[in-house]
Amino acid sequence: MWFAWPVLANTRLPMTPTQAEGPFYPLNTIPVRSNLILNQSSLIGKTLELSGHVKTPEGKPMKQVRVEIWQCDGAGVYDHPRQPGVEQFDRNFAGSGATESNEEGRFNFTTLYPVPYTGRPPHIHVKLWLGNRELLTTQLYLQGQIGNEWWGGNERELLQLELKDAKGSAHAHFDFIVASLS
Repeated sequence: MWFAWPVLANTRLPMTPTQAEGPFYPLNTIPVRSNLILNQSSLIGKTLELSGHVKTPEGKPMKQVRVEIWQCDGAGVYDHPRQPGVEQFDRNFAGSGATESNEEGRFNFTTLYPVPYTGRPPHIHVKLWLGNRELLTTQLYLQGQIGNEWWGGNERELLQLELKDAKGSAHAHFDFIVASLS
């Protein structure tokens, strides 16, 4: 009788691809806040519940990883001084936030459903840190909306959010696979 499970135990998960940080990474430290919606009643756009895990290639959860996200508002404007028209940024949205993965490697955000803007598909920027060590910088895309910029690369296929709509709100899940410190 043959058993396949020892082979599966040695299977490594593929590392999450890196992507450009982009020109609008916040200049100030991104504050710890998992809810980026400051005023739901006047918000431009709709909310997105984003969750996932941070894991090693062996599938082990990574705790205490700082997960940062930043993105444009519902009109395609970033809260950044180099952003043309920054004065029109929707102040009902924080634009950026950070949280830490728990014992199971899980993280959660309430953010804005990403929208396209000039030349870019809808996306959310992400940076992961363990202490002072940067683990990953990447971008997450909506399923089927990964764009075709020449510099984007085929890795965008691996950076699509699993989307689910439930009772008027959108939910997305993504697991980050990053190298452990060992």
